[in-house]
Amino acid sequence: MHALSLHDFAADVAAVLDHANTGPVVVVGHAWGSQPARMLAADRPDLVRGVVMAAASAGKLPPGSTEKPYSRLRDAIDGAGDMTLPEAQRVDCLRRAFFAPGHDPRVWLDGWSAAAHEAQSHARINTPVDDYFSAGTQVPILDLQAEHDAVVVPHVMKAYLGERVTVQVIRDAGHAMAPEQPRAMADAIAAFVRGVTAAPVGA
Repeated sequence: MHALSLHDFAADVAAVLDHANTGPVVVVGHAWGSQPARMLAADRPDLVRGVVMAAASAGKLPPGSTEKPYSRLRDAIDGAGDMTLPEAQRVDCLRRAFFAPGHDPRVWLDGWSAAAHEAQSHARINTPVDDYFSAGTQVPILDLQAEHDAVVVPHVMKAYLGERVTVQVIRDAGHAMAPEQPRAMADAIAAFVRGVTAAPVGA
């Protein structure tokens, strides 16, 4: 877990796919997970037919923006998994950073790992964004955006990568997306997979 890069995280996924002899797959990365997902497509294009970025920050910003990438609600993101904070404070962090209005953020109170959070942050900070940003040069990308995502800067990927990127919005969801709208998220991913797997590899 020490001093890992996104190349290391992607290599772990590649090792699993190689062991299972899957051939090219569609890889889904939620939030931070989109970074190793895109890194996998860049490092091992033989294993990836498409990439789904679910509620995922791009790592770059629209031209002219002065905002810092990955900076939105950083205090709330870090506080959500800080088990030393009072529960009420963590719930507030979860509500502000991850959940759409009217959704119960308490479903994400458990399951946090400080060591994983630290390793992921280190990898993001110490891997050049251009290593993973575009997910290589060929694979199609589904940019699955949440209607009420307070963390992600929207509409970045398509501005840079054009027709490789399909944008779809999941309504009534925040950055958490999966516990809020699991059916809508699954349906969108399944439709993308059907389209990608119907096309010849490399098309």
